[in-house]
Amino acid sequence: MSGKYKFKSSRMAVWALWLARLTIPVAIISFLLMRFGGMHPSIAVYCFGAAIALSFLSILASLVAFPAIWFEGYRGGQRLWGTFLRSLIIILPALTLAYFYFSRPAFSDLSTNPVEPPEFSAAWTYRHDSDNSLDVGSLEVREKQALAYPDLESLYIDHSSELVYLVVEDELKKAKWDIIRQTDQRDSIDGALFEAHTRSLVTGLHYVMAIRLIPDSEFATIVDMRSASLWGPHDLGLNARRIQGFFASVQERLEQGVQHFELQLEEIKRQRRLEQGPLPRPKPKRRPDATVRTG
Repeated sequence: MSGKYKFKSSRMAVWALWLARLTIPVAIISFLLMRFGGMHPSIAVYCFGAAIALSFLSILASLVAFPAIWFEGYRGGQRLWGTFLRSLIIILPALTLAYFYFSRPAFSDLSTNPVEPPEFSAAWTYRHDSDNSLDVGSLEVREKQALAYPDLESLYIDHSSELVYLVVEDELKKAKWDIIRQTDQRDSIDGALFEAHTRSLVTGLHYVMAIRLIPDSEFATIVDMRSASLWGPHDLGLNARRIQGFFASVQERLEQGVQHFELQLEEIKRQRRLEQGPLPRPKPKRRPDATVRTG
């Protein structure tokens, strides 16, 4: 007479899979609340840390359940695989963030000109009490930045500052950054200045940028850029990549040709001349030998 043998299930494997299933919703909810619900980033980081802790607990529980499954024939092998795969979804991004955290210098504010960085004015409206300060850092901090990022330098462009102004403005709109303030060289002796704001796609963290254009000659311009994150002591290298990416885009736009911007600049100058009104006609000069006849 044949019989059926019923395998026992590993309770620890069930617990491991339950913990792994819990980690993904915790991580997703924390980021969604930070991105769309207005949750402070520090609270979201703690929630993500809890998701990481749950992931390691689930892996630990699966390791405890593994001997009973492998040597004693308990059921739960599929649960262990599900635990491992779900835990990797949380642990791999955490390891990536940890790599950038320990391999990049700890800065939250970078500039291409550490000696005299562009200053923020309108960007202060995006700052809360617990956010990073937007004041210019101390000389010691700026010296460390120059040593940590020696390739982060000012951009020299062989075009007039008025033309570069149009290129930078168009590139800011192309990047879909919010321009919160802009002044041209007619409004300030320090050159033209842009202030912009953007948010990261996933976390929704706030970043502000300042771009300054200083005429070096009639047909040359010096462009400096400053990028700062409003929260956290470490930007994971994002500010440096943002500055380098923006400068690369501006240079690529200039290499493609500036005829469109030259025509636009000519139109702007024409509009300025029209706003000034017609020029007064000079009075005709009387000839020295002219005589006045009377009736």
